[in-house]
Amino acid sequence: MSDVKAAVVDYDGLSREQRPNVFRVELHPQSSGAVAVVLPDGFPAYDLANMTGWLSAPPDQENVHDAVSWITAPGSGVKYYLEPETGNPWGDTLIGASKLGQSVRVSLPETGMSEVSASYSYRDEPEIEISLQPVTIEVTLDTSTAFGNPNFVVNSPKDHDWRW
Repeated sequence: MSDVKAAVVDYDGLSREQRPNVFRVELHPQSSGAVAVVLPDGFPAYDLANMTGWLSAPPDQENVHDAVSWITAPGSGVKYYLEPETGNPWGDTLIGASKLGQSVRVSLPETGMSEVSASYSYRDEPEIEISLQPVTIEVTLDTSTAFGNPNFVVNSPKDHDWRW
């Protein structure tokens, strides 16, 4: 739990905010040994995607890994399941699928999204064991929509490769 908390705090310090807003992050221990990260105030899609990548392998926290997320696109209301693309040695992409069955890749940190030919499945959200006393962290995030892919929609050609 302390490693996940440290990783969330480290994520909070990665960037400066143009339009800052405070968001709560709750950490709930699960009987499986995992930690569920619950966002009672929501989160900008940009940060949810990037924090998923960050919590999959943050520097200096070896016990933090295997993060996945469910993101509802603010632009369309489409829901996505995303996980790190383990075949990418740079660790800067997520792969997954929409609830409608569309397989996608998301480039981090920009959150550019493209459809992919490979087939990925949408996974339903698991039942989370809610702790009566979760560890709560406040993070300050940017709510500006002047960068990234603020509506979290497909905005790149199919099978787009962001490596230059």
